Amino acid sequence: MKWKRPIFALVTVVLAFAAVEVALWIGGVAPLWALRDPFRGFSERMPVFELDESAGLWRTPPRATAHSFNYGQFAAAKPEGGYRLFVLGGSSAHGFPWGGEAAFTRLLGEALRASWPGRPIEAINAAAMSYGSHRLRILVHELARHAPDLIVVYEGHNEFVERRFYDELRRRNEGLDPLRELLNRSRLYTAMTVLYERARGEEAGAGDARTTGELLGLDVDREYTVDLARVERAEVRERFEENLRAIVRVARGAGARVILCTVASNLRDWAPNQSRFDDGVPFEKRQLVLQGIEAARQGLARGEAAAAVQALGAAVAVDPTYAEPRFLLGRAYEALGRWDDAREAYVAARDLDAQPARASSELNETIRRVARAEGALLVDVERLFEQQSEHGLVGFNLVEDYVHPKPEGHRLIARELWRTIHLEGLAGEARQPDVAEFDRALDALGATADAARREANPSWLFNLAVVLEKQGLDEQAMEKYRACLRLDPRYHVAHFNLGRLLFRRGRFAEAAAEQRSALALVPDDVRAMIGLGEALRRMDRPVEAEQVLRRAIELDRSSHEAWGSLGGVLTQLGRLPDAEQAFRTAVALDPRDAGARTDLGYTLLFQGDIPGAEAALREALGLRPDDLRARNGMAAVYTEQGRLDEAERLFRENLNADPDDPFARGGLLKVKERRSAGAAGF
Repeated sequence: MKWKRPIFALVTVVLAFAAVEVALWIGGVAPLWALRDPFRGFSERMPVFELDESAGLWRTPPRATAHSFNYGQFAAAKPEGGYRLFVLGGSSAHGFPWGGEAAFTRLLGEALRASWPGRPIEAINAAAMSYGSHRLRILVHELARHAPDLIVVYEGHNEFVERRFYDELRRRNEGLDPLRELLNRSRLYTAMTVLYERARGEEAGAGDARTTGELLGLDVDREYTVDLARVERAEVRERFEENLRAIVRVARGAGARVILCTVASNLRDWAPNQSRFDDGVPFEKRQLVLQGIEAARQGLARGEAAAAVQALGAAVAVDPTYAEPRFLLGRAYEALGRWDDAREAYVAARDLDAQPARASSELNETIRRVARAEGALLVDVERLFEQQSEHGLVGFNLVEDYVHPKPEGHRLIARELWRTIHLEGLAGEARQPDVAEFDRALDALGATADAARREANPSWLFNLAVVLEKQGLDEQAMEKYRACLRLDPRYHVAHFNLGRLLFRRGRFAEAAAEQRSALALVPDDVRAMIGLGEALRRMDRPVEAEQVLRRAIELDRSSHEAWGSLGGVLTQLGRLPDAEQAFRTAVALDPRDAGARTDLGYTLLFQGDIPGAEAALREALGLRPDDLRARNGMAAVYTEQGRLDEAERLFRENLNADPDDPFARGGLLKVKERRSAGAAGF
């Protein structure tokens, strides 16, 4: 019959598919749903907690702990008389970078158990790395099914993360979610997906193009909003309020009380990520603002804080929305002891950041307003951190980086939550608690910062170091790289980055040691070879440096950095023709390498090729007009050409930019000598 053939074909396909699935199962291939959430937290189809019937527990599965969550567990059947609280939030509540052992959820649970020793108390950290309120709104529905008594929400920093992705996923056809789930349970689909992702990664390069979320293994793609406009801030605030109200109502519907927390951030030690001019400010006025900023920086460096305030005030008057002058005003007011003004300036700098990664005043005010309107309790962590900071200026004293509390900060949050639970009678009879009781409970249980640090994740510490480095906070970044290496001495990139920062600080022997450690782990790392070669060169060991750099070039002849470093070493050895050739190769490999062009210009100058030096230095200045070294080289060329007025002008401009520039000072003396010689008739 006609119908038999298509049925037979269908059965054959199904059996073949089943055979492949069985083979992959025997081969140990795990389906994607066990490895990661295909909905990235935007669907209730992939719960955070899974039931382990044999143990009688709800547990966080490896899929969740491998990406965004701490491991957590609680009883499948809530104990009689038990008290169960969940904490919702992002990485600040999660415990980044030290892990769940440092987070305030764990400390709070320990303190509550000490306060009510006869009562089963479960404190579950349901916070996740980079989760914003839109994800938490979904997650709270799952938590509501587990008979919570209290839900604590500590969120506000992640509202500007992954907005594009969130909007796209929100517009997805949810009717296809069952099909997506089925595919992600297929081992064949898993194998095909992994092969595709691997091929895509190889095409993209050696992994450097991956997002922070991918590098840390997170569900969240941390794509921050940049060039943020005022209308977008309003949209985010409205959506945040809508999500918070929904979270409170779902929790209340499950019979749980809710504590909303404002969120603290680093004000005094963290500059805005991005400053954005108002669209209505013309180019000429923008230049005035930038000039005012530069004048203020120089004034602060000279200890002239009052003059800096004046220059920055003028810049703010031109464009009140540009963030950088506000931050520098905070610095200037601090120098003058005007603490309230300093705090106001730092807050404005944070709130005007055009690439926001900290909760703004507007978002914290939203939290306070929602708590009042929805009958939730409020723990004002922002104000708590201010009270515990000198002059109310929160910085690295309580915050690791820009938002993540230090273990001491987590302890403060836990203590205030513990105090609120006692005062409001949320877990027992209402009473005025003795804070010393909280301290004794944690000290007796060993819940200290040192114990927490043992649970830290090296990758998180590395990421924190990178963030600190991008802010120009080299010392703090080096501290985190070292912490990362204490946990994992084989973290190759941490050795390299630490060596690079040590080199930048002029600590060349230490830099060389770190690059050697990196090479011991990855012997063919060309970048580490270049770093080692540069460090040896600065240690006046050019012969060793040449050997290392030639090995780097053998491995990668297309590395313009290696050729440029080799040129510097050969110059140090006095082999100028060889150095010239190395610099020419570097320029040919990367025509936009202004440093190599400058080095080439100096090498030609030292060999007496004045026209060649002038051409190379002009090309360098075309790429980098404000580079003092290239400008000094051009001034030296002018001196050799007898163009003494032009040479003097350049040298003097360079000294104005850097009064300690020895080359410019020597150049002015040379110009003076040439003028004297000319006047004497030589």
